[in-house]
Amino acid sequence: MRTARPRTGHLSQLGARRQRAERSHARPAHAGAARRLDGGRRLLLARIVAAALALLGAWLPASAAHAAGTVIIADRSPKEENGRWKLKMTINYGGAPHLAHIPMLFAFTPTVHYERALTDQSPEKPILNKIPLQNQQGINESMDVGFSDGSGKIFAVTKFDFILRRDRGFEAGEYDLVIKRASDGVQMGQKQKITLQGDNEIIDRRAIVFSGEKKKKDDKADKADKADAEKSDEPADETEGEPASDAADAEPSSAELPPDEAPPPVSPKQGGCGCRLAPDEAAAPFALPLVALGAAVALARRRRGRRN
Repeated sequence: MRTARPRTGHLSQLGARRQRAERSHARPAHAGAARRLDGGRRLLLARIVAAALALLGAWLPASAAHAAGTVIIADRSPKEENGRWKLKMTINYGGAPHLAHIPMLFAFTPTVHYERALTDQSPEKPILNKIPLQNQQGINESMDVGFSDGSGKIFAVTKFDFILRRDRGFEAGEYDLVIKRASDGVQMGQKQKITLQGDNEIIDRRAIVFSGEKKKKDDKADKADKADAEKSDEPADETEGEPASDAADAEPSSAELPPDEAPPPVSPKQGGCGCRLAPDEAAAPFALPLVALGAAVALARRRRGRRN
């Protein structure tokens, strides 16, 4: 006898087959998506690398065209000696130059100024203020750099000493140095920052500086006046003594003069206008009354004589 198999088992087998088929169809879809994602990433990475290479290729020719050789400074912070600074350089031209001496332009642009100032907080000892500078006009110095020796042989590398002086406008502070060839303007090496160490002139920023200076000036003026007065007094005494003795010897006093040579007496002042009359004019008014009085006396005597 044959036994009938349950239909449920057959149906279960069909469901399992369908699930397997769905899984088999689903797996290739997921794999394709992963492959597409990997391909997109690789493409993006390739584009980034290509862009970077293009930028690098564009930058390298430009830098090569604007910079040539190298410049090495032994000490970028030299100290001041007798109002000057010395920069010791080693210049590599990048190859043997066509001339023994190459004209070059040294451009110094000030970026920081070292100021020494007296303030109310520090009236005796100056303090250092580092003042940043912007848009400053550079100090340009032209020099011929030699690349040959005494025999005339030309070399690619040379040692060069550059002297900076205060009378050329340099002061203690920080500068940006750029060296270029004067013929074509090509920069030699990279821009370098140097610091000139030294003591600049002291600036008085105290609030009480005006009163102090005025007092000092007044004291100096008083001392100068006193000194002038002492100098003027010394010769005055000597000169005054000598003419006095001469005058005494030359002109005798009125007591020593003889009676004939004595000056005439001065008549006392009379009332009136206050003016002085000549001797003839002054004697006339006094003489008239005397004459009249004498005539009256004579007339009276005559009358008495007639009566008697």
